Amino acid sequence: MAESDGSQQKRLTEDQTNFSDWAPDGDRIAFDFINDTGVHIATINPDGQDRTALTSAAGVQESPKWSPDGESIAYDGFPFPVDEANFAISIWVMDADGSDPRQLTHDALDVEPVFSPDGTRIAFGRITGDSTDGQIEAIYVINTDGTGLREVVAPRAGLEHPDWSPDGRSISFNIAPESPAAADSGSILAVRPDGSGLRVVQEATTALKFFKAVWSPDGRRLLSGCFEESDGIDRICSISRGGRVNVIVGGIQRVNFPSWGSAG
Repeated sequence: MAESDGSQQKRLTEDQTNFSDWAPDGDRIAFDFINDTGVHIATINPDGQDRTALTSAAGVQESPKWSPDGESIAYDGFPFPVDEANFAISIWVMDADGSDPRQLTHDALDVEPVFSPDGTRIAFGRITGDSTDGQIEAIYVINTDGTGLREVVAPRAGLEHPDWSPDGRSISFNIAPESPAAADSGSILAVRPDGSGLRVVQEATTALKFFKAVWSPDGRRLLSGCFEESDGIDRICSISRGGRVNVIVGGIQRVNFPSWGSAG
């Protein structure tokens, strides 16, 4: 973790972890981690203390996201052993202590859920296939009780990593930098939750390609992975509402999977 300008970096875990998300009150961080039974979800204090595993079933439980009230965590997952003939990745919601897991989607490849600011809906990506321009993915929204499933963005090559703006007016996503032939590769886009108003929020530049963008709690900035073309390393960038881009975490090591603290 680090301050919002990239200073005061501190390592919280020693094992391999990926996606992380801060609780709304800033007291806990949810993250997924890898062990010999799969990928699981835990929470930890911002000082690195009191690590608590929330899932342990053989398989994958990943990409945790807190609900706005801090009472629930959404995630995607699938069990081991894998049924190759009927393989599916589902969206789940559990209580913040890991109890009462509920499956919301079935029979598809659904990934990276994120709550709406009012906590009533979840946006997520649905992988629908592959193409020469990259993996094909759509964005769907579903009510937190599993009803009301609908498509918001039609499947397109390279689409990935949805996030919901704090004012509830936009769902953002990026087009993968590693899909250079796909339209808007390396750019951040946004759309209204009803599927209208699709637009480019931050266009890729000759120097930087953007991915995994997440909104600050006040909605004034985006925190994004940014691939620097000159040296081929992933950085973390801060993007202001006016489009000013600052590389805030760099160095010689690859960095990834950014998330904001509760204060932004």
